[in-house]
Amino acid sequence: MKKNLIIHFILVLLLKIGVTGCTEETISMNADRMPDETAMDNIAGALRNTTTLTNKAFIELTEGDESATEEIFYSLSQSAGSRLTVTAVVNEKLVEDYNEENNSKLNTLPAGNVEFENGGVLSIDAGEQKSAKIKFTISTAGLNTDTPYLLPLTMEEIPTGVKVDTKKQVLYYIVNIRKRITTCYPNNQYEQIDMPPMLPDAFVVFYVNTSTYQPLIADVYGIQKINQIDYTQTLHNIGSIVNLRIVTMDYESATGRALLNLSSDIRDVLEKADKFIRPLQEHGRKVCLSIENGNKGFGFCNLNDMQLADFVQQVKNVVELYRLDGINLWDKVSTYNKEGMFAMNTVSYPKLIKALRDALPEKLLTVVDKGEATEYFYDVNRCGGIEVGKYIDYAWHAYDSGKEVVQIIEPWDAEHPYSEYTRKPIIGLAPECYGSLVIPLYEKGENPLRDKSQYRMVDWKMNKRKKNNIVVYAFDLTANEQNMYEGMVNDIAIGDGINAMMDDGAYWGQSIYPPYDWGFISGEYSYTYKPLDWLLRQMYNVYSKGWVRPSGM
Repeated sequence: MKKNLIIHFILVLLLKIGVTGCTEETISMNADRMPDETAMDNIAGALRNTTTLTNKAFIELTEGDESATEEIFYSLSQSAGSRLTVTAVVNEKLVEDYNEENNSKLNTLPAGNVEFENGGVLSIDAGEQKSAKIKFTISTAGLNTDTPYLLPLTMEEIPTGVKVDTKKQVLYYIVNIRKRITTCYPNNQYEQIDMPPMLPDAFVVFYVNTSTYQPLIADVYGIQKINQIDYTQTLHNIGSIVNLRIVTMDYESATGRALLNLSSDIRDVLEKADKFIRPLQEHGRKVCLSIENGNKGFGFCNLNDMQLADFVQQVKNVVELYRLDGINLWDKVSTYNKEGMFAMNTVSYPKLIKALRDALPEKLLTVVDKGEATEYFYDVNRCGGIEVGKYIDYAWHAYDSGKEVVQIIEPWDAEHPYSEYTRKPIIGLAPECYGSLVIPLYEKGENPLRDKSQYRMVDWKMNKRKKNNIVVYAFDLTANEQNMYEGMVNDIAIGDGINAMMDDGAYWGQSIYPPYDWGFISGEYSYTYKPLDWLLRQMYNVYSKGWVRPSGM
């Protein structure tokens, strides 16, 4: 459970892989070599680590982790004239200097918690510029959770003939052990319970727009399952996949590159993954980046091979660096074939999907099926021989207008009684992996669309047309807000939607009680919205961007 977080300009570098020049603001991706300093009287040397390009690294651990292991090496600006040896050591005295210089209050990580491979000895043979890598291990014994520690590593003594740059002789590791969140407060601030398990037989997909809400909003929506015979109740978590927005593919006109553009809000979330992402993952969720097009006539459907390979590498870097669970692709380009851009073709997008699968074989890869970008995925010949469905885990549509009744799209069927839209099946993708049910967000007040939608969902279920238990909420998830959607996300979209979808939930029938009306009737169980954080019932905009829990609550 460890990750090295890179400071801001490294993030910029990830988005700009392939930069040709190096200045003080841009750094070469070759971390093994130092700039040639032939103008100097002496060779320059530096202690380096293998995960960052600076002298600072962040190590994130989670409560229960016993240790973390890192690699370091020593690098010269020129080849060594003769064999030289240095020894890496912990220098606790540098913590005070660091805190004073950076106005921080980091705690000293004891030298006794650090063990070096080979005694910390690093050797560079004559004619070489860098040493072999050695490992060192940090033990968490005796360290407190949620207490940032500083570990400065430096050289025991500088070799003769090597020019000293003090800053390059010290590596700073900031180490934090995050306390696991294993409980929640669904009723009040005093009643604490264990975090409930995921709701069985419900595969719920959420989207969170990080420019307006923290990802933690997806961690506090729950469902109360109530037995209609004895009225026993069980509380459950929901949200199997959480897709984070806004991330776009942009076109860089100066170079012709396709760039992965992480918004400032997404970057903030990624840099604080221990706060915003790890709790969701530990509670059973897959956290993915939802990548969209910049809607400038350039996108998934008109990439050349060089752009595609470059873009895939950028995506791979970010996913692996921040230990994300996968990628969601959503082509929102309204118009391709704009002047100055490559023409849209039917091979680019399938090739992108296949390349992402090859680059990230163990990660989730999902696709939104809407519009012209995916309408040809049924035809392997138009896709350049690529069976798209074999390279993705799930797909779902996004026809979820709040001005229409719910659209339940079944691409594999000849008849479409539950949707005004049709899609063709994605070749290679089983119906069990296609999200037919995408629930809209309706405005509050009298709205016949809500009842019609619930009836359509129940009728679809009762006619045994369900192929899976996927429920998609393609709108941006929010807490309760004081606007036209007040109360509609939680009780209506989520509560009523889950109740209508579940096989043992609501159905349409005749009441056994006078006057024996027809209507929605509870099944073996009823499913209602129940927040896992009691504040969702008490306040507006809980977990919105910048929101901080009130003291004592």
